[in-house]
Amino acid sequence: MNSHDLPIACFAVSTLISLWRRHWTDASWCACFAAFLVFDKVPPAAIPWRLHYLLLVAGAALVVSQVLKECREHRKSLAARPETGA
Repeated sequence: MNSHDLPIACFAVSTLISLWRRHWTDASWCACFAAFLVFDKVPPAAIPWRLHYLLLVAGAALVVSQVLKECREHRKSLAARPETGA
């Protein structure tokens, strides 16, 4: 194991922690990025390039959907907060 394997280990540990805490979306995107990095280390002929980049796109889509969901929830909480007049 060298320093180039550290991101893979971090994503794998993050996936396990997210599964343990039952954060399914976080576990999914961490697993996608970990698999993408693992597949990036194998020879190109060993894995179809479409599957390789499908994992990257799926992970990015999960991250974007989670950020948009939290943004909507934040906006709703701001709208529900009573206004304080100056």
